[in-house]
Amino acid sequence: MKLVMLIGLIILTFLTELQAINNLNLQAHLGNASVTFLNNRLTVSTGKISREWVWSGTGFQTVSFINLKSGKEWSQLKPAYSSDWGLPKRIDNDTKGKLISVDCKETDDESFTSKHLLVSALIQYDCGLEIKFLVRVYSDAPGLWTALEVKSNEGFSSEGIPVDNATYKSYGSNQPVKIARNEYIPVDFSRENQRLYWGFYNNPGNRVNTQDMVEEKLIKGYPIFQDEENSWASGLSIVAGSDGLILLKESNKTVNQYGHQTGSFYCTPHGVEVTGWGLKPNEIASEFKRVWATWIILYYGDDDQMQLALKQFDRFRFPIHTERDMHILIDTWGSDWQNGDYKKIYGRENSEFQVVEREIKSASDLGIDIVRIDDGWQDGGTMSKNSWHPNIKVGYDAHWENIKKLADKYKVGIGLWAAVRYITPEEMIINQKELGVATWKFDFDKLEDHDSYSNRLKGVRDFIKNTGYITQTSWCPEYDDQRYGWYSPVRECGPMYFQNIQNNLPNHLVYVPYITLRHHWMMSKFYNMNQLQCHWQNPSLSNPVFSDANKHSQSYCALTAFMAAPSCFMLTQLLQPKERDELRKIIKVYKDSRKEIFESYVFPIGTEPNNASWTGFQVYHPEENSGYLMVFRELHNPEKNGKIKLRFIQNKKIRIIDLENNSVQTTQCKNGVLNLVIDRPAGYRFLKYEIMN
Repeated sequence: MKLVMLIGLIILTFLTELQAINNLNLQAHLGNASVTFLNNRLTVSTGKISREWVWSGTGFQTVSFINLKSGKEWSQLKPAYSSDWGLPKRIDNDTKGKLISVDCKETDDESFTSKHLLVSALIQYDCGLEIKFLVRVYSDAPGLWTALEVKSNEGFSSEGIPVDNATYKSYGSNQPVKIARNEYIPVDFSRENQRLYWGFYNNPGNRVNTQDMVEEKLIKGYPIFQDEENSWASGLSIVAGSDGLILLKESNKTVNQYGHQTGSFYCTPHGVEVTGWGLKPNEIASEFKRVWATWIILYYGDDDQMQLALKQFDRFRFPIHTERDMHILIDTWGSDWQNGDYKKIYGRENSEFQVVEREIKSASDLGIDIVRIDDGWQDGGTMSKNSWHPNIKVGYDAHWENIKKLADKYKVGIGLWAAVRYITPEEMIINQKELGVATWKFDFDKLEDHDSYSNRLKGVRDFIKNTGYITQTSWCPEYDDQRYGWYSPVRECGPMYFQNIQNNLPNHLVYVPYITLRHHWMMSKFYNMNQLQCHWQNPSLSNPVFSDANKHSQSYCALTAFMAAPSCFMLTQLLQPKERDELRKIIKVYKDSRKEIFESYVFPIGTEPNNASWTGFQVYHPEENSGYLMVFRELHNPEKNGKIKLRFIQNKKIRIIDLENNSVQTTQCKNGVLNLVIDRPAGYRFLKYEIMN
C-alpha cells in the first residue's frame, strides 16, 4: 500500500511539473525571427537558421541546428550532455533542475544592439544555483547569440570547482581540465571536416614592427579521437563540405592574454564545446552575473562566405550608428619630431590650447571631422585623480568656452582622451555637458576580474545614456595589461582604438607604411573595419632612420586607413602646403563615397603586404551591385601590371571608375581576376566598381 502511494505521489509530482512546464508555452515573432516553446521544446529561427532544444530536466539540450539555405543539419549525434551548459562538480548529466519560467520579449537592450527577440529561461538547481539561459534571435541574422546569467542561493559552495587553465597529470603530460561550459553542439567530427582557429593579439602598439596582429591555425585531420583543445583563439570555423559553423567567444580573450576565465574551444568525438563563464567559482554571488556570450553562426559557401557571415552577425550584434560613428579624426599625440629635432619628444605639449586652436583650423580646412585632444588637456598628471577639468595654465578657460567657440565656428567636433580608471563619472558628465564631446578615448585600463569588467561596461553604458546617445567611446587596448579583447561587449559603446604609431620616438612606435597596411589587411579578415579606429602618420616627418615612410605620398598613407574608421595620429598643422592640397583632395574623394564604404563590409584582397606586394581591400555589400577597391603597389614591387583576385565576383563584367581622375573602363573579370596598372612603386588606385547585368 505504501509503495502504491509512493508511486502515485511520484506520478502526481511529475504531472504537476509537466503541467507547470506546459503552462510556459509561448510564441513570438519579429520580422522573420520566431520563437516557440511547446511541449518542452524550444525552437528559434532567424529566417536563415533554425535551432531546437529540448528541456531534459537538467537544462536545455540542442537536438537540431539547421542552415535553412543549404538544409545542413549540424546536430548530428546523440547529445553527450543533458544540458548545453555545465559546471564541473555542480551541474552534470545527473543534476536535476527545475524550470521556473520561459519568457520572450522584443528588445534592443537599451539601444546597445539591434532589435531582436530575447528568450530568457530561469532554472533552479538543488546545489544552490540559479541560471538564466538567454538567446538573442535577430531577424535575418546568420546566427544566434547565447549567454547565461548565474547567481547563488543559500547552500551553494564554490569549493572544488576547477578554475581557469586547470590541468591534471597523465603519464607526465599536462592535460586540460574543462571549466564551466557555455555551449555545446553535437557535431559529428568523424565525417570529413577541417577547423580554422583565429584570434587577435593585444598590445598592438608594441607590435608596430614585423610581428603579426592575427594568429590563425588550420587543422584538416579527421576523425577526432581525442579532445582537441584551443585556449588562445576567439573564433572557430568548422567546415564540412560547402557548409560551415562558426563559434565565437564574446570575451576579453586575446592570443597573448588569456583574459578572465575565458575558457577554450573543444572539438571532441561527441561534438564541439565552448567553455569559460567569465566567472571564477568564488565570484558567483547572490545577484545575477552575465557570463561571456557565444556567437553561433552558420554559412554556406567558401571562405569569402565565412568572413561575410561573421561580419554580418557582428553588425547585428554591434549595429552602425552612422551620425555618431562615421568620422575622420586627428589625435594630437602622435607628432614627436618638429623642426627636425630627433631628440625632443612631444606629447602633452601637443594638447595645449594654442596647438589645439591651430589644429581645429587645420582640420576644418582639410575636411577632417574631429580633433581629439590627447593627454595634457587636464589639470593634473596622466594618472591623477580629481583633476579632469581643462587646465587654464596651458591656455584653456575653466569651462571649455574658448574651444567650444572655435569648434562651432570651424564646424569641427572635439574628442577627449582620459585615463579611465582615474576620471570620475561626474567629471565625464561635466566635460560632456560643457564641451559636447564627440568621442572619448579611454586609456590605461586594467580589468582583472568579472566585476571590474562588468562595472566598467555598466558605467560607460550609463554615461552614454546620460548624454542621449550622442557620444561614443574608443577603447584603447595598448600595452600588455588585461583589457577588453576585440569582440567583447564594450563595443556596444564605440569602436576599438587600434594602434599608436608615431613619427619619431619611441623608436619601436615609428610608422612604417607597409607594416601598418599589413596589420589592417590581416585584421580585415575577421573584423568589421568601421568598428576599428585605424591610424596613419605624416610620412614626410617620420624618422628616416627607422622608416621608409618618406618614400610614400600623403594620399597613399591616408588610403591605408580609409577602409576603417580613419584616424590620423599626428598634427596636421605641420603639413606643407603641397601636402595639404594632396591630403585635402583625397579626403574629399573619400567623403563623397564614405557612407557607402562605412555601411559595407571590408575584405583583404591581393597578397599579404610585405613592401613588395600587389595588395589592398575590397569594400562589398551583398545587396548592392557596386563596391569599392583600394589597391596598392608597394614600394619594392617592380611590376606596373598587377592581377588582383576579387571576392564575390566570378566571370562578371564590371565597370571601373577611378575616383580621383574619373576615368572609366569596362573589363571582364575571368575567374574574378582584375588586371590593373599602377605606374609607380608606392602607388595606389582608389576605385569604384559596378557589376554590369
